Amino acid sequence: MIIETENLRLRSFVPDDLDAYFIQVYGDAEVMRYISGGQARNRERTDDVLQFAMRHEKTYGFSLWALLNRADNQFIGHCGLIHPQDKPEVELVCALGKDYQKQGLGPESASAALRYGFENAHLERIIGLAYPENVGSRKGMEKLGMSYVGMTEVYYNATLTLYELKRADWRPSSAHYRLISE
Repeated sequence: MIIETENLRLRSFVPDDLDAYFIQVYGDAEVMRYISGGQARNRERTDDVLQFAMRHEKTYGFSLWALLNRADNQFIGHCGLIHPQDKPEVELVCALGKDYQKQGLGPESASAALRYGFENAHLERIIGLAYPENVGSRKGMEKLGMSYVGMTEVYYNATLTLYELKRADWRPSSAHYRLISE
């Protein structure tokens, strides 16, 4: 699967992404502070997530996708849609390497993932989860049109804020979006 936006390419993960994924996301304590558990992970644990993403896409047709900078094809993070802990809901997830944060790339990739979810996967509802103190992610979800639902303890053994966006309330962005292959 490949989606292009103005600055990014979202594509299916491949095994060769492991080293870059570890460096940009899972091996970086600063990036991981708001991701399930708040701790950097080792290379083996990063591979577990990579394998999960590939299995999830084969099973459901969507998943976490590798996020590449279109300008130089560098791996910069992940973004996509998953069933959190095998629950029926579908969660929007996004994480960028620290050098790529606060540049508008998170909302750009998240908007593309939402569009895929509603237009191609025909989802009726997509949720977003964030630690209450993760103000940046919470503001980002609101900018994407997601509505605050409340606090939840259902996911990831943590107290999280829960947001949602229903297909009936979603409006596609006018930003560049091109689905190259499914």
